Amino acid sequence: MCQGNINTQGQPSYTFNSQKQVLIKEIENMFTKENGFTLPINSNFPDGKKYAFTFIALLIILLSIYSNSFYGDWHFDDAFNISDNPYVQIKSFSWENIKSCIYGLAQERPSRPLSYLSFALNYYWDGTNVFGYHLVNFIIHYLAAVFLFLFIYNTLKLPLLREKYENISYPIALLATFFWAINPVFVTAVSYIVQRMASMAGLFYIMSMFFYLKGRTAQNSTHSISFFILCCLAGFAAVLSKENAAILPVSILLFDLFLIQGVTKENIKKFIKISTVPFLLIIIIGFIYTGGFSNALSGYKIRDFTMVQRLLTEPRVIIFYLSLLFYPINSRLTLLYDINVSHSLFQPWTTLPAILLILIAVGFAFYIAKKRPLISFCIIFFFLNHLIEGSIFNLELIYEHRNYLPAMLLFIPIADFFIFVLDYFSFKKFLQFSVFAGIIIIIICMGNITYRRNAIVSDDFRLWLDNTEKYPNLSRTHSNLGNAYINSQQRAKVLPEYEKAVSLNNFGGIYARAIQEHNLGLYYYQEKKYSQALSYFESSYKVLDYYLPNSIYISKIKLINNKITDAHRIIEKQIEKYPDNPELVEIFSLILYKEGNLDKAEALSKNAIKNNLSSTFHLMILAETARKKGNYKSAIILWTHYYNVFPLNPYANLALIELYSQTNNFKLLDEEIAKLYCLKRNKTLISYIKEISQDKNLLVYIPDIVKIKSIVKNNKQLLIPRQNFN
Repeated sequence: MCQGNINTQGQPSYTFNSQKQVLIKEIENMFTKENGFTLPINSNFPDGKKYAFTFIALLIILLSIYSNSFYGDWHFDDAFNISDNPYVQIKSFSWENIKSCIYGLAQERPSRPLSYLSFALNYYWDGTNVFGYHLVNFIIHYLAAVFLFLFIYNTLKLPLLREKYENISYPIALLATFFWAINPVFVTAVSYIVQRMASMAGLFYIMSMFFYLKGRTAQNSTHSISFFILCCLAGFAAVLSKENAAILPVSILLFDLFLIQGVTKENIKKFIKISTVPFLLIIIIGFIYTGGFSNALSGYKIRDFTMVQRLLTEPRVIIFYLSLLFYPINSRLTLLYDINVSHSLFQPWTTLPAILLILIAVGFAFYIAKKRPLISFCIIFFFLNHLIEGSIFNLELIYEHRNYLPAMLLFIPIADFFIFVLDYFSFKKFLQFSVFAGIIIIIICMGNITYRRNAIVSDDFRLWLDNTEKYPNLSRTHSNLGNAYINSQQRAKVLPEYEKAVSLNNFGGIYARAIQEHNLGLYYYQEKKYSQALSYFESSYKVLDYYLPNSIYISKIKLINNKITDAHRIIEKQIEKYPDNPELVEIFSLILYKEGNLDKAEALSKNAIKNNLSSTFHLMILAETARKKGNYKSAIILWTHYYNVFPLNPYANLALIELYSQTNNFKLLDEEIAKLYCLKRNKTLISYIKEISQDKNLLVYIPDIVKIKSIVKNNKQLLIPRQNFN
């Protein structure tokens, strides 16, 4: 045995045994309610250090499980809203650009302006590089987790809850935040770029509630007013990010009633009086924004279900959401779900039980409101914040990201339960450590599932292949898998997926079907089957007249069929609405050139280049208008500029051959003819020119076979005498 020694001061030093006994004693005191389930530390653990640990731990863990998402592909609605949306693709901060951006897709009224503005800022700084968009999405999610922790931690210290929760406020807040932040269900709210709308609304929503809490409990009136101002600003930002945040005033009032004032008859009466006005304002503003009740009903024309059917179906959806949140394994998670519409209370049979379960849960929450206000509020918060997206509005039936905000407080009762179990087994260390180990395993497993889910969601092909395997009877999964096959250069597999999508006819609405018709039109267009392509584009245009690719491809087919007037009419109608869209400007300048309206074509192209120096298409328009006007010198300069950008372009090569021949510039003509032989390789001159001259009406410059053949032939005959002369 190791004996104690006398130190230089004559005092006995600790023996190994005594050190061991102290360590054992400290371990026995670990994870008790009295010390807040913290590690054995001699000094007090100030809140600042708790905050620092939480924020750093959250950052490390979230970075680790989302590290494979930062270069994830564009998906689904990303195209409409961002990558193909000209309104967010700003190059300056002019009021016209900002206004177009915040007016959304329809350009009728402001639509989620803060979300669209954030996309515009991303585009302004780095174009369509996905990294910047994913980075912002991650930061939003991280900040939402930080403010969620702050809100829960400070809520548990309220006078009404202090006696029960003050000693364990930190572990409950930490555990509840981690359960929410790493939940795999929220991958689509973070890694699916366009759903920044949901995560931004969630961030500002919980910020608003936190600032209200601080303002309500502040001792200094100046501080209180400052926090209330921040509460209003954050709440306004939440609503400007996504409309479902409009329920925020009701959440704040209920929070005040349940957790600050306390649920008593007097306080309930006061709450009803106070809440009537904001509740009515939410309804009035909502109906004004959406165009009224009749507009809400008429919106169902685009859906495969009625408003009554949606109201009957949503309780089943919400129960399914709860099952996902508490059992989020990868085999159950996907982007698009196939859920049967409820046609009555008994069809399917789960409809009525789902409604009853929700009514029982809400009733139970109100029943325990006085004794268990925290648990009561968390239950009500979940169902309350599903009210807008789960009620009368003509939205699609189910999406995972809709749980981002409602589920923020859902894990507080779960965290409370785990802490209760740890406390219950505080005198049975083996069982307590087993529970603690179980919590760690749950967190690791959820993080692993989130990481694996990100690997799928980040790759467009894997996402739709996974979604098709899980729900093979959905039309949109086959449609999007077909798109993924196109992007991966597997064209042979495209048409079967598109045809499968049409044959299933399970799109969920006419908009989704119209997108599929556009995809089929694009497929046949690329196959040069223009009559089939036109029928699909026109069918899609009837529903999606604002979707510019429909108009552009219809006009191109009209040009191919030499119906230039029809093409002009189609594009002119769209360019009046979207004068700055580069694709519209390109096709319209080509139409004007084909009509012989050289001055207008030239003016339009000059303006386009002035606004965007990279608009190389317009160099061809300007070069050919100059050539047709007899200004060969300018035409040569412009074609040379174009050639500098595209040195192997066959049209620039042939156009310069014609121009050098017309201006007797034999030295440069020899060089261009030499390039021609390199470009055409083993093909005959005639077959080469015919090959690149298909669909002539879509070309700015159309090579003259007879003239070029003559130039090349004469050049051969004169080449040797010129060389001798030189």
